[in-house]
Amino acid sequence: MRRMRAALQASLLFPALSSFCRLDVRDREQLRVLEGPAVFVANHVSALDAVVMAEALPRRYRNRSVVVAAADSIFKRKWEARLAQVTVDAFPIPRGGGARAHLDYLKELLRNKWSVIIFPEGRLTVTGAIGTFRKGAAILAVDTGVPIVPAHVDGMYEVMPRFRRVPRPGHVTVTFGAPLMPEPDEDYDAFIARVEAAVRRLAGPKGVEVEPPSGARSEGPNYWY
Repeated sequence: MRRMRAALQASLLFPALSSFCRLDVRDREQLRVLEGPAVFVANHVSALDAVVMAEALPRRYRNRSVVVAAADSIFKRKWEARLAQVTVDAFPIPRGGGARAHLDYLKELLRNKWSVIIFPEGRLTVTGAIGTFRKGAAILAVDTGVPIVPAHVDGMYEVMPRFRRVPRPGHVTVTFGAPLMPEPDEDYDAFIARVEAAVRRLAGPKGVEVEPPSGARSEGPNYWY
């Protein structure tokens, strides 16, 4: 399956993305210090963020990573779910609670040298600003002893925000930050707050504005990632 996914990405997915989106990756050398799996986190601005992050990662991580996705979004339709699983190895997480078993499975993947890509805001931005990060990424990293790598995706809001169905041409940049490990006695909330601050710094002036909270029940306090 990994070979099939790599072939589909190289021959179909990434060329399709490049037909309307020019992707630049900055500071990928930050990842050279990594010696094992990691949790990659980024802001969430578009339904295509998973594809962008997959292409931005070095091959050694791209081919052994799963993308955490909301079970009540693309996984509602079988064909979309299958496409996401085949192309970017999407992994469904319920948004209304009951995610413990899924969380334990992701921890097991990390222990088996797989990496995880998460968008910790838990929903697509409405305004283009970065929202508050949920602590699921910190739980995974702290409990398995792997680093979190912050990244900022810039330009996808202009290419294909949540209210568009057809992308428009644009320039997208993914900037990686230095891997982060929890400090001694740092809990999940404090660690994810530090990760969020790192992503906001990567965003520059765009990182100052805060996405307002959503009133949707599925995106409420129990939405762990």
